[in-house]
Amino acid sequence: MIDTSRSGAPPLAGVRVLDLSALGPGPFCSMLLADFGADVISVERPEPPALDPAKYLSRGKRSAIVDLRRPRGAEVIARLAEHCDVLLESNRPGTMERRGLGPDVLCARNPRLIYARLTGWGQDGPYNARAGHDINYTAVSGALGAIGADAPVPPLAMVGDLAGGSLMTALGIVMALFERTVTGMGQVVDGAIVDGSALLGITHLAELSAGIWPGRGKHVLSGVAPFYGVYACADGHFFAVGAIEPKFYAQFLAALGMDDVDVSRQMDTATWPALRERVAAAFRTKPRSHWTAVFANIDGCGSPVLELDELAEDPHLRARGTVVTGPDGAVTSAPAPRLSRSPGQIRPAPAARGTHTREVLREAGFSADEIDALATDGTVVAAD
Repeated sequence: MIDTSRSGAPPLAGVRVLDLSALGPGPFCSMLLADFGADVISVERPEPPALDPAKYLSRGKRSAIVDLRRPRGAEVIARLAEHCDVLLESNRPGTMERRGLGPDVLCARNPRLIYARLTGWGQDGPYNARAGHDINYTAVSGALGAIGADAPVPPLAMVGDLAGGSLMTALGIVMALFERTVTGMGQVVDGAIVDGSALLGITHLAELSAGIWPGRGKHVLSGVAPFYGVYACADGHFFAVGAIEPKFYAQFLAALGMDDVDVSRQMDTATWPALRERVAAAFRTKPRSHWTAVFANIDGCGSPVLELDELAEDPHLRARGTVVTGPDGAVTSAPAPRLSRSPGQIRPAPAARGTHTREVLREAGFSADEIDALATDGTVVAAD
């Protein structure tokens, strides 16, 4: 049954998220929820880590500082969780239980709570207590081993941390919220980066099972095919081509003046090395702007490889508002995907760490005297 009273509201309006995570994957996950209207309370440590990507992922969130090392820190979190729909954490398995904040405890106090756990290895298995980063999780998942030519190439924490971890966990949270509308009950979301990364490789696993996986650096999408790869241009910039289908392949060859190439032998791998050299030589004769103009008027599947500082000036990204200037004046990515009636919005980040500490405690039922006492003993820190 459709709730017409919500017409025009963000899709996650009314959903409150208590984010205890740190670094990249967890904060990116909660930022995705905040972009679409969730009230995300980012619980931060009194002293942030020296390298903290979370500070770039704080838009649309409220900031509260709670010191879980203090005797009363755990009870503050437990009381906050009673008033939330989602709790997100990214600690090693067992850490929250040792603090008395595991799902058994918090979900007993709030049976509707979605308890999301975003970790590298997951909550069980022989590796679950190991330290690690994106490169370790993608290595074991098979994703890292599939990318690259001679040696595997780390994909900048995008495949593991953000796609396999943040996006999959955000999807799990939204599915759990949807299921709760039927059952009225919360549940635990076990978001493991290694699981999500392995899922991203499902088609390659299928190719392996079918006996057609050629190995790293030999797949048609790995850059070895002359019609699918990246080429240097005369000005030092790069141009990308993905002319897989025969009709696109023919236009790609025509654009390079290679009408003598037999289109019917496109998938003859024996011809690839020599042809790739010819293609590379052709691209080196002109600057990237030339090839951008040539491929703009044909279906040859060619695109300029843009550097980060060029994104805001690209006509397509500018027209769609894909890369925009945020409220803080910095260039940033817009929320995605696009919803026709209730799109995501970029909301400002907190003015300072701990800006909303007192506010969120008041909303959870803490009295002014309790808040003052917690601030005095260092359990919480407020920006004021």
